Amino acid sequence: MALCGFNEKMLQGLTAFNEWLVEHGLIHRWEKNSETMDQAIKRELSDMARLLAEIHRIDDAGKRILTEWLVKYVMWFYLIMRSKGADKIPDMYKETITNVGKYFWYMDDTYYGSLEGRMDDMEQLAIWLNEKSI
Repeated sequence: MALCGFNEKMLQGLTAFNEWLVEHGLIHRWEKNSETMDQAIKRELSDMARLLAEIHRIDDAGKRILTEWLVKYVMWFYLIMRSKGADKIPDMYKETITNVGKYFWYMDDTYYGSLEGRMDDMEQLAIWLNEKSI
């Protein structure tokens, strides 16, 4: 169950989603608000943190989990972009997005290729993923 057979179609969708996070969520809003990229990221993270604090108000468990997952994914994505250098984002974001895809390919391939069926499969997967950089 690593990524349920991560494939090219999933990668294309994830890539498009991640590109839009950068192109609209950061670059467009950075230009519109005349702020630094770091300020744009901090603003986005602050907004999402405020939403996370209110997610408990969503009654439907499935919707609550989905919303929380998506917000946390976007927060992680912005944090990884920021760790690569906020001022470099307009020039390097596609490389980082490619590396995110490679990470997910690695996760799925490692699980189904080496670990599936082992008693310690998820423990080993987590250990191996800890060593994989993005």
